[in-house]
Amino acid sequence: MDDQKEMQVTTKDMLKFVFNKVLKQKWILVVNILALTLITALQFVMPQFEKIIIDKIIPMKDLHWLALVIGGLLLTAVVLGLLNYFSSYYMGVMSQSAITELRNDLYHDLLRQDTAFFESSKTGDLMVRLTSDINNLQSMISSNMLSMIGNLFTFVGVLVFIYIVNWQMALAVTVTFPLMFVIYRVFRDRIHKAYRAARLSQSKMSNQMQNTLTQIDLIKSYTNEELAQESFNEASDQNRRDMIKATQNGAIFSPLIDGVNYLQVAIILSLGAYFVMKGQLTVGALVAYLTYVAMLQSPIMAFTRLLNQIQQSLVSYGRINEITQVKPTILEPDHPVAFPKSPLAVELDHVNFSYLGNSEMPTIEDVSFDVPAGKTTALVGHSGSGKSTITKLIDRMYDINGGQITINGDNIAYFRLEDLRRHIAIVSQDLFILDGTLRDNVVYAKQDATDEEVERVIEMADLTNFVAGLPDGLATQVGERGVKLSGGQKQRLSIARALLKNAPIVILDEATASLDNEAEKQIQHALDNLTETRTTIVIAHRLSTVYGADQIVVIDDGKVVEKGTHQSLLDQNGAYAKLYQAQFN
Repeated sequence: MDDQKEMQVTTKDMLKFVFNKVLKQKWILVVNILALTLITALQFVMPQFEKIIIDKIIPMKDLHWLALVIGGLLLTAVVLGLLNYFSSYYMGVMSQSAITELRNDLYHDLLRQDTAFFESSKTGDLMVRLTSDINNLQSMISSNMLSMIGNLFTFVGVLVFIYIVNWQMALAVTVTFPLMFVIYRVFRDRIHKAYRAARLSQSKMSNQMQNTLTQIDLIKSYTNEELAQESFNEASDQNRRDMIKATQNGAIFSPLIDGVNYLQVAIILSLGAYFVMKGQLTVGALVAYLTYVAMLQSPIMAFTRLLNQIQQSLVSYGRINEITQVKPTILEPDHPVAFPKSPLAVELDHVNFSYLGNSEMPTIEDVSFDVPAGKTTALVGHSGSGKSTITKLIDRMYDINGGQITINGDNIAYFRLEDLRRHIAIVSQDLFILDGTLRDNVVYAKQDATDEEVERVIEMADLTNFVAGLPDGLATQVGERGVKLSGGQKQRLSIARALLKNAPIVILDEATASLDNEAEKQIQHALDNLTETRTTIVIAHRLSTVYGADQIVVIDDGKVVEKGTHQSLLDQNGAYAKLYQAQFN
């Protein structure tokens, strides 16, 4: 994904995006704003208690009035506490609801992406976007963020009030505001860039961790633990340096803002003391004035303290926005046609395709052949010749650049994707095993399958004895990526899943390539059960597995160079015969 897109988002874009989620719960938002308005009003009243006690009650030495005022102060504090609790709790409810919806929407956006998207993305980076980046964005829907509305009310109200009380001191305090603004402007971009770099390095660290966990057997077999450790240490150290740099900017920023706040206090104490000595201001009014200036500082400090989080959230929003803005290229037809009934025949007619979209460097070039209904067609050729690519085109994992692929005469681009893929079952050498039970893996093809259906496909896949020998039977946990199963058991499990899907078109993509000859013979019966009466496309490197195919298509460098049966191709003494001789002579 293009990192430059991150720089194009603005704070305005982010806030608009976030609050569109929030506005779906308008009543909570309205109630919270009302609560924050009351909180602001009560905070404004609090300093008046101080002024009354110092200027009125202490000179009067009236304990009765002192008790009443203190009681009023405590009561106000209790009401403030209740309002703050109410506001924080319901903001939490609104925040969690909005973030859950956002996370679900992002997950949905990921699921609808094409195969090409995932091939060009890193798993660890996508995981960070779904977790850490979402969590960062959640701060934009927190009680602290919404309280900025109340802080704005406080700031404006208090500023007007202190000008009324003493315009000279208010003017002196106001002069410090541009200094604070300059500090904000200088550090805003620095902090944003620093946190962006930190997020990128965190993604790289997550990718390294993801690679380690998924390739642990490879690492151990080549005794490359030290190399893996060095790679992770390097990524981790880069993240440390980026985070330190981001923290350093924040560490410089906060004291500068605090310094301006102390300057304001010094101004008030100096001028206030002068006006008290001149009799133009009471001590109580000065104390209350200091409290009001502190209240004036509080919104400014709140805004500036949120700067770091806003910048982090802006970076995260940019990364999330990258995913939401990516549009799938494999589109549903505007007017889909009904999927034909079985038996199904597949035809490729002058098909051209390039992964890079470059017609001058085609992966598949002018490929034409039929896959007759109910028959088995084998695709053979050297590794990288385009065999697997052809099957991905039939399943519309990619769209072709030229020609057409039809099923019973209808272009596959006119079918709903769900209809097309529901009628195709794929068993490949890349075994996709869920971290769950044996039964979970089988019924993944059909969630509402009955026990009888599951038992039938388990028998057809030659897994009955294996399952019967397990203490927990089909409830046995297979472990992540099926680590508790042998290669042959994983393969039969994937065959059982394909059998349960009961699709009329079956694609076997090097389904036995990772097995030895003995294991392959054991699985062949399960494969025969799967392909019986179905339209079957077999990709095989070992030619011994395709002798009985009704048709063999030889692919070389993305082109069809020969077609025929095993014997007829041997008789032609062409490309197929050379492949055969290379394997058996």
